[in-house]
Amino acid sequence: MKKWLLLTAILAAGLLVSCGLEVPFKQYYYVKLSPDQWGFEADSSGNITVVGNQAVVVVSPGAPEGVLESVDVTYYDNDGNPVYSGDPGYTANLPVVIPAGIVCGGEATACSKSDADWSYGWAESSTFTFGMDGKIATAMLDAFTGGQDFLNWRAHVIFHARTSTGKSISWEQDIKITYPLKAN
Repeated sequence: MKKWLLLTAILAAGLLVSCGLEVPFKQYYYVKLSPDQWGFEADSSGNITVVGNQAVVVVSPGAPEGVLESVDVTYYDNDGNPVYSGDPGYTANLPVVIPAGIVCGGEATACSKSDADWSYGWAESSTFTFGMDGKIATAMLDAFTGGQDFLNWRAHVIFHARTSTGKSISWEQDIKITYPLKAN
C-alpha cells in the first residue's frame, strides 16, 4: 500500500512540474560565482585589491523565467558574529533577467515552448558582476594584521527574485571569503 501511495505522489509531482506549474518545494535558481569565492589581495603597503567576481543565475529544468531584483548580504567573522550588512547596490549590478529552464536542440540557449525542438533543461542568465564589499576586505585585513583568526569569514546572501507569474521567491547561499585571493 505504501509503495503505491509513494509512486502516486511521485507521479503527481512529476506531472505538475512537466506541465510548467510552480511547485513550492522546488528550488528554481542558484548563483554560480567565478571565482567560486570572494576575496582580495593586499600589497606590502596595505593597498587592497578586491577580486572582481562574475556570476550567473543557474536555472533548474522547468523553472519559470524571472528577474533577480535584489540581494541582502550579511558578512560574518571567524566566530560567526555579524560584521557588516553590505550595500546591495555595491555588490551586484541588478536587475538580472533569468531565462526559463528550457533548452532548444539540447543547447543551453534561451528559447521558448513555441520553438519546435524545446525541452526542459538547465539554463543560465547572462553574466553579471557580483563581488564583496571593500569595507569587509579592510576589516578582514585588520583581523589578519592584528593576529586574529580570519580563515572562516563568510558572507550570507539572500537573493530575491520575481518569476514571470509574479511570484516572489528567495533563496540563500553562503560565500566563503578568502585572503589572499589573487585578483586577475
